[in-house]
Amino acid sequence: MSKSPLLAYILLDRSGSMEDCRDTTIDAFNEYVMGLRRSDEVDARVTLTIFDSQSIDTLQQAEPAKSSLELSRQTYVPRATTPLLDAIGHAVADIDKIGLRAGEKVGLVILTDGLENASKEHAKETIRKLLTDRQDNKGWLVTFLGADIDAFAEAGAIGIKGGNYLALKKGKLRESMGHTFASQARYARSGDINEAAFLDAEREDANDDGPKKA
Repeated sequence: MSKSPLLAYILLDRSGSMEDCRDTTIDAFNEYVMGLRRSDEVDARVTLTIFDSQSIDTLQQAEPAKSSLELSRQTYVPRATTPLLDAIGHAVADIDKIGLRAGEKVGLVILTDGLENASKEHAKETIRKLLTDRQDNKGWLVTFLGADIDAFAEAGAIGIKGGNYLALKKGKLRESMGHTFASQARYARSGDINEAAFLDAEREDANDDGPKKA
């Protein structure tokens, strides 16, 4: 069986509030990449862009998963504030410039733990128009992972389709990235964005605080 081509673009919040889950975030991204490498279903290329109010930095561009970098404490250092809208606008423009392979699907993953507080170039309305266009007219899968914030409200405000957001606890970043890979794999195989919607079990797991104390 031939593998389904996927461009996996990860837009990762590097603002200072991510410090309390820095190691968890590093582990989550690295495990996600390992899942792409091991996949029998998806032939993925990976772009990783990290952002804060000091800079938006693309650490790698459309690199085959098998040679993708892994994050470390040296390459992921939380700082500053959260220009979420500007970072999304940057990511969309970046993806638009990447030459896609035949049949290649685009999966844009936005991972943040904070609300917009530092953008200068974009407003929610412009980002909503951009993302709506790319989802409706180009078939992109845009996934919003909101750590300890109201992911439903934030994703909806920028036009992300209802099934493709995940409200998660920071302690469940690793599991949530695993669910994101599963969602992308369903999408890459079927070509149907509706197939990518997170399953109830995935949502419950991502938002679970863990074992309840007796």
